[in-house]
Amino acid sequence: MHDWLKSLSLPQFEFVWPSMLWLLVIVPAAILIYQLARRYERSNLASVFAGLLVVIGLAAVLTAIARPKLQINLPSRADQLMIVLDISGSMSADDVSPTRLDAAKAKLKDMIAAQPGGTRIGLVTTAATATLIQPPTTEHDALNEALDTITIQTGSALGSGILIGLSELLPSAGIDVQTLMNDSMRQNQADSQPSWRPDPNVTKPPGSNRSQAMVLISDGGSNMGPDIMQMADLASQFGVRIHTIGIGTKEGAVVKAEGVSQRVRLESGVLADIADLTLGTYYESVSSSDLLQIFEAIEASVTFDRRQSMEISALLLLSGVLLLLVGMGAKLWRQGRIL
Repeated sequence: MHDWLKSLSLPQFEFVWPSMLWLLVIVPAAILIYQLARRYERSNLASVFAGLLVVIGLAAVLTAIARPKLQINLPSRADQLMIVLDISGSMSADDVSPTRLDAAKAKLKDMIAAQPGGTRIGLVTTAATATLIQPPTTEHDALNEALDTITIQTGSALGSGILIGLSELLPSAGIDVQTLMNDSMRQNQADSQPSWRPDPNVTKPPGSNRSQAMVLISDGGSNMGPDIMQMADLASQFGVRIHTIGIGTKEGAVVKAEGVSQRVRLESGVLADIADLTLGTYYESVSSSDLLQIFEAIEASVTFDRRQSMEISALLLLSGVLLLLVGMGAKLWRQGRIL
């Protein structure tokens, strides 16, 4: 029953002095004594209703003595968002008009404009290397200006983008970026464990970091740098969710680079795996209108695990006293006596 209530995010009660709840036995005892004393009297509807108000009021007053507290689930949203934008050559494909990168940049500006002023947003671009373009800031105009300077580059190292973005989101986590980058030089890096691991004392359950999140926008191709799933696992160990947006189509488009033509397709599998591992959400875009809807979905996402405890004993006591007064007043008016 408790788990069912939690899943519905219903308010829950607890008591500062739960041992005082034994006083509630007074309620059925009072009802029994009253019924025995008035067993030969005929009751009408008004009398029964007045008596019910007295019973509820008495129960409320007695419950207030135990000092009830209401646990309320309040909505919260991430106050620090890191955007990792793929600017590799495949993002010049025109299967999303005008190109994958241009469509992503235009809709990113829409998303940034819709964020609350207090949300700190950062930007990392990733191609052959990852570059911090803008540390997390509330100066959203500066972020838009930074987007205007971004151009296509060669190479694709999505793992580097996640790593750099994560180190900026969590500067106090002590992430050894240089060691993890050096690990990527080894052969079969996906089959080996990183030589640096986070301190277990600072790690968190997956998806539990509700104040920071990451959005990765890419067509999914990655052929260099740290293993992308290992970096996603690192984010998961710090509880950071990565929402991934796959931009492009399964059919793909032909791009030309250095005289070579190549068809590039959306590789959605790895992006979906990253989202699953970090308890984020994977979205797939095949048009600029899709991107707008995706960003709106991310903006609208809220969490309800920030709990606030509020003692309601005074409110319950006041309600109980009012019910007692109304019930006894009705008795006095109808029958000339309080009980």
